[in-house]
Amino acid sequence: MLVTFTRWILWQRVPPSEIEFKALNQETVLLLSYSILYIIAGYVLGLVIAYLPAPILGATQFNQDLWYSGVFKILLLLIIPGYIYFIRWNYHVRDLTLGLKPSVKIFLATAFMVALGFFLNASHLKPLENTIDTFSDAPLRLALGIIMPLFTAALPEELFFRGYLQTRLEKKWNRISASLVATLLFTAWHLPSRYLLSTGVEGQAGDWGNVILHTGVPVFIAGFIFALHWSRYRNIILLILTHWAVDILPALSSYFKILF
Repeated sequence: MLVTFTRWILWQRVPPSEIEFKALNQETVLLLSYSILYIIAGYVLGLVIAYLPAPILGATQFNQDLWYSGVFKILLLLIIPGYIYFIRWNYHVRDLTLGLKPSVKIFLATAFMVALGFFLNASHLKPLENTIDTFSDAPLRLALGIIMPLFTAALPEELFFRGYLQTRLEKKWNRISASLVATLLFTAWHLPSRYLLSTGVEGQAGDWGNVILHTGVPVFIAGFIFALHWSRYRNIILLILTHWAVDILPALSSYFKILF
């Protein structure tokens, strides 16, 4: 019984030993270095936004600012690492899906996780319902609020921190160490911009304790859960879709100028 339970706990759909890399050491060093540079970039872009804000459609949250969305997230976390991974290193999508095959079980699990992620922010629904009709360009704002979180949060964050980085750390170290380090780096880049700019549920600008409590702690918990899921199931599609669902309603609230 104990052996069976232990095997269940330790089970991985694809163990690190079965994953092949082209140049593991060099790739790991580069990704770790890039993670640290990305944290520094978060502080620099936070200063840029503080002094030269460019909110998209007057969005209320700084993470819908053009500097944050376009430069910090899409360029620095999606395009550049994607270019390195797919073009320079010549990996393919199958190297991230790792033999994942569609099934009813996977579909139901994904649907459940997406619904759960979406309704975690259900408090945004009523204010949105009362506000949407007051904007003449509501369809555009709705489209941006739904589409942008995919490209500014779900895709870049899950691909880089789980798909690219954590997988290599698991091969180099072990599952728990890899998950912890990847999650700590994932959490760390959130903090400088919140320290400089946040005024709502993510903390109070200028107060590190408040920012760590309201951004650092919840982001670490969510990130670690995602990291453990990646380590066990290697389902990058589920992680991307769930992450996307979590961020849709807060993004919509920002585009419709609802303060939280």
